[in-house]
Amino acid sequence: MSIKHDHLLNPITALQFYHTRTGSFLILAGEGSFLKILDAQEARLLHQCEIFHGQIIHGIAVRDVVDDALGLQVVIWGGSSLNLLSAQELDQILDQNVSSVANAAISASDWILDVAISPFDAVSCVLVTAHNTVIRARLGHSTHAPILEALHSPSRSILYSAHLAWESPSCVMVAAGTVFGEIIVWQCSPSDEASSEASRVLFTFTGHEGSIFGVNISPPIIGSHACNRLLASCSDDRTIRIWNLSADSKDGSPAATAVRARETGFGENGTRMDPTESKNSYLAMVMGHASRIWRVRFLGDQSTPLDLSAISILSFGEDSTAQQWTLRIDSSAQTSASRTQLSARLDHLHTFAFHSGKHIWSTALQRRDSSTAIIATGGADGKISMYETKTSTCLKALESPLLDITTLSSSGKKAASDDLTLGRSWELDEILEEFALKQLVENPRLEQPSSSSVEKSEEISDSKPTKKPKAKKVLKDSFNRYAFVSENELLATTTSGRVLLCHIGSKVLWSEVTLPESGSEDLRSYAVLVGLPEIGLACLAGANGSIYVYCHQRALLKLGKVEGKVADMFTIFDSQKESFELLVTTLGGTNATLFSFDLAGPQAQLVENAVYNLPSKFVVTSAGRNNRMLVMGSRSGSLALYTTKSLESAIHIWTTPTNIPTDAIMTITSLPSSDGSRDSGSEYFLTTSRDGFYAIFLTMVVREVGNDTMVVIRQVHQSVPPFGPLIEKGWFEGNELFLYGFKGKNFVVWNETEQCEITNVECGGSHRSYAYSPVRGAGGGYFVYTKASKLYLHAHQKSSHKTVKTGGHGREIKACAVSEDQTLIATGAEDTTIRIWQYNKTLGLQTSLVCQSVIQKHSAGIQNLQWHGSEYLFSSGGNEEFFIWAVEQIPGFGIGIICEATCPDPSEERDLRVMSFDITSLSKFSDSQTGSCLLISLAYSDSTIRTYTYSKSDSFHLVGTGRYTSSCLTQIRHLHIKDDEMSMLTASTDGKLALWRAAFIPDPRGVPELVQLEVISTQRLHQSAIKSLDCLTLKQHILVATGGDDNALGISAYPISGSTPATIPTCFILRSAHAAAVTGLSFLYDPKTESGEERRIQLVSSGNDQKVIAWNVNLDNDHGKTCMARLNKTGEAFTPVADVGDVVALGLTNRVLVVGNGMEVWKIAGLKPRTGTLQ
Repeated sequence: MSIKHDHLLNPITALQFYHTRTGSFLILAGEGSFLKILDAQEARLLHQCEIFHGQIIHGIAVRDVVDDALGLQVVIWGGSSLNLLSAQELDQILDQNVSSVANAAISASDWILDVAISPFDAVSCVLVTAHNTVIRARLGHSTHAPILEALHSPSRSILYSAHLAWESPSCVMVAAGTVFGEIIVWQCSPSDEASSEASRVLFTFTGHEGSIFGVNISPPIIGSHACNRLLASCSDDRTIRIWNLSADSKDGSPAATAVRARETGFGENGTRMDPTESKNSYLAMVMGHASRIWRVRFLGDQSTPLDLSAISILSFGEDSTAQQWTLRIDSSAQTSASRTQLSARLDHLHTFAFHSGKHIWSTALQRRDSSTAIIATGGADGKISMYETKTSTCLKALESPLLDITTLSSSGKKAASDDLTLGRSWELDEILEEFALKQLVENPRLEQPSSSSVEKSEEISDSKPTKKPKAKKVLKDSFNRYAFVSENELLATTTSGRVLLCHIGSKVLWSEVTLPESGSEDLRSYAVLVGLPEIGLACLAGANGSIYVYCHQRALLKLGKVEGKVADMFTIFDSQKESFELLVTTLGGTNATLFSFDLAGPQAQLVENAVYNLPSKFVVTSAGRNNRMLVMGSRSGSLALYTTKSLESAIHIWTTPTNIPTDAIMTITSLPSSDGSRDSGSEYFLTTSRDGFYAIFLTMVVREVGNDTMVVIRQVHQSVPPFGPLIEKGWFEGNELFLYGFKGKNFVVWNETEQCEITNVECGGSHRSYAYSPVRGAGGGYFVYTKASKLYLHAHQKSSHKTVKTGGHGREIKACAVSEDQTLIATGAEDTTIRIWQYNKTLGLQTSLVCQSVIQKHSAGIQNLQWHGSEYLFSSGGNEEFFIWAVEQIPGFGIGIICEATCPDPSEERDLRVMSFDITSLSKFSDSQTGSCLLISLAYSDSTIRTYTYSKSDSFHLVGTGRYTSSCLTQIRHLHIKDDEMSMLTASTDGKLALWRAAFIPDPRGVPELVQLEVISTQRLHQSAIKSLDCLTLKQHILVATGGDDNALGISAYPISGSTPATIPTCFILRSAHAAAVTGLSFLYDPKTESGEERRIQLVSSGNDQKVIAWNVNLDNDHGKTCMARLNKTGEAFTPVADVGDVVALGLTNRVLVVGNGMEVWKIAGLKPRTGTLQ
């Protein structure tokens, strides 16, 4: 039996761009030990090639141009392993003719930190190791192995980071970041003519307060005599520092170039000097990121010089963000007799947050032109994101010309400037100047006093002096509300009652809309404005209840009226009639008026259809149509459903459970139509709210007799996107769900289906006036908002980044479970999220794990997951959290998940973890009224057990409690439940298996009474904690496999006597089964011997030694009395998944899934998943 790799989703640890001779733009990515070749434009995996055996790739270096097919093209390294690929060999990989070059890998003498390919010859490169040694490597001729030659090093410091830069054929500059906070910059000569001692220290920089995690030498700098190269560094102290590597700052004395003895390089522990004279003082320093910074890079490549006035630095951190900084040099540099002293500062420009979880481990950078660079980042989540950025001198977004996104998307053309986001800002005076209205703003018509009041004032002045009256304060006109009439036409109102029209194209054109008589007074200081861009209309309402309608290029017409001051208006799309409606509410009113639009005539008409009475204290915040019903959302998070026959009162009012915080519902929209659901009389609609949730509801009309309609409404899905908490709107484009809202001061547009950000604009927050218009099908849109009395218009023609490769969890996966119908996989990680996956077993590279849903509710790391059937998922974690999730398929959307219940009885401190649990169906206590009844046993970290019965109607009932010892329980399983007796098994940190038994006492209500669980036997197997456990029920035995912290693998067989497990098992232990803790176990059957007396059962184990091992478990059964087990290793393989958390069997295939810091699918030859009972 053999183990073969099938699919991998792992942290991306290396990235490089590569242009082929045919013009293809590729991304070379290191994922595990595989080099993956992806098409950067089409975001498609083309091929993968194994580079090393049992070693993860850590870096890739690429030569730009190679004319010689035998010349060195790519160098890939990982740990101390190295693989040099010629242009011919790389072409064979790209042509998909080679799937492994691992046998060609060679080993260096130490861990490799960086590699630089020589631009001066075709076959050599240099690499620097973790002990500050530079090695020259040359590509071997023909079949000869590469030649490695160590060069002289001036010091043997322990390094965390290093960077190499070729200065000439005989000179390489080395920047070395040490463990103790020093940065040593030195030169060496890799040429054959140079002396073996030709190396010297140029600089020793101190000042960082932590270990140096990243250093980067800048390309040559032009435009300054005081600086020819710079060095950027980042450290454990979360600072980024810039150092001057110019020749003017060098001191040729031996004391300056020697490596001075010091305790460490932290802080000021080095030699103290006058700050004005010290070459060790940095040019600029800034603190950034929310946690450690792993890497810094100058925005450029070594072959292209940088202008000192346009230097940008990129930093990549543990907080999974990339941040862009600009270096601003002080123009008033101090010049002394010996050298010029520069001073500078680092200013923050952008934050690119396109990964989940923690860590950006790799990056690739390429300058497209003098002003634009392309960046690719790879994270611990396995995702590759690609995006563009501008250099510091080109970041003037608010003064850039706008693009007509709709024209670009329809024509397929690309902007000449190739800008992704553009924008402008206006003051109202600027706009009014364009059509000669500025004079009216500066000289407003004030109310003139009457003649009688003037005469009276004069009479009073004759009698006695009076104080000079204060001049009436003139209120300046300003922007008020916004709405889009079409995708690129904007309507704006002002506080004085003006209505302005903005046409967005290659030029932005402003005009004023003509108002009907008294319209300006009605809209003064108060206006409600909504747009219907689908039909080119906008509706306005003022203080007196009048409703005005604007249509393209036409005047504003008064077409409707309600009694009272309009509170809000809501546009509704009726999918049954393919028409739009308008719902209008009034301040303090108790009803809502529904209008419909008549577009048949030469001008639009507003027709009043119905007036609906609102429930008490029901403030409408949204409205929509679903299943031929009108649905209204309220400020308190409740829903009211109406039919055309129930105007007096809602036929149904849905409210959320009292223990869930709620806020206003902002969107109600139907899901894309599904023939199956509509035929069954059920339909779905989506809601978004200001508490950070979006939800999907199912409506079913179950009875309709006369004027009475019975309707069932049920929430079937609820989720929290990564932005929020204010989710203002949701809509569908095809089957993709888009959301927008606010996270702090930022406006965010989010693709929930693809789990990617579309745009992110820092606008100041949700309290200001704004409007957003998506350009459907193009991925772009327009966002307008008010800030500091200015109107800002932001345009983006596509998503803020491209997802070249999708990812998953960005933290360690601790638990995994497969549904009973083998269609869904659930994973839970330290990032507190649960992801639901589907494994698509297709041909070739398209075999993949596809994430179907992301659940965010846990507040601590997840410990355990388990399915019951395919309709229920259970999860547990820290903070004493245990959740029951109801799972179902939603037509036109995917998987719907709702938290149905949470475990009661938390302690006041909530400081325990629910380490493990087990679920069993109790048919005895189930019926058609209460539904399925489940027995749930929870194992806590304080060595206690709680057993509950649960049903959807009756919730939780505590039926049993028990305490083991002071050891933490790690695993729990129900071994046997029959009649009124239950047996369960626990494992703990003391290395023992404990068998528990309890007898239920029937209760007249049908729920067992509380009993005390008792330990009836214990069996020591492991020397320390039992980390993993799996059970398999056979006809005569219950087989238990355990993996320990002591690296051992144990097999225990509990005989079944009289349908009850015996108290003393037969045990077998294999010491040193792994080289580290065994953290994952899964049983499989061998179907060939299932009917024989000697049963060969397969077991797969994995652990922290990153090994996946397949075992044969051979059982010798002596007529049911004793059962001897023998373990035979049948296969072993290295997995790049670090910190393995679990192993599960997949579907009806011969595959297993290993999860940890990543996910990997392995094919076990000759096996299929068990058909026995797994508890």
